[in-house]
Amino acid sequence: MENRHNAIQQPAEILLKEIELENQIRELLNDTQIYFDYNIVPDKQDAKTPLIKLDLITINREHNQKFLFHSTKGHNKIAILEDMIAYITEFKKNQESYEIEWIDTKHNAKVQVSWFRGNDIFDVLQKFYYDKKQSRFKILKITLMPES
Repeated sequence: MENRHNAIQQPAEILLKEIELENQIRELLNDTQIYFDYNIVPDKQDAKTPLIKLDLITINREHNQKFLFHSTKGHNKIAILEDMIAYITEFKKNQESYEIEWIDTKHNAKVQVSWFRGNDIFDVLQKFYYDKKQSRFKILKITLMPES
């Protein structure tokens, strides 16, 4: 028998709770296409115990691009997912809204428009450039949107 260490070895109750929380996040984000990207990362405070990092990725079907919605870290997936839910329910109250006009210089020269929420312009740019080569994209304009 293989010596495997993965999620499927968790008790069914834990897996069902994780699925329930992921589904709650999907509901909170309505029609947004999202992907849960889990990774093991080092803990700077405790090198012996790694952390689980969740990058919640949005995927825009119109222009086929991935953007970072939010990242969070913790010692177990349930705590991370609960943290993500808290972030989602509060982020509109605490963050600015930005509109970015941009071009993918490799695939087409059509101007695309994407909307982001962030603490500041640097936070928004980090979300925009997540897992991308910066040289491939040309940002034409970033607009801080008025609160509605």
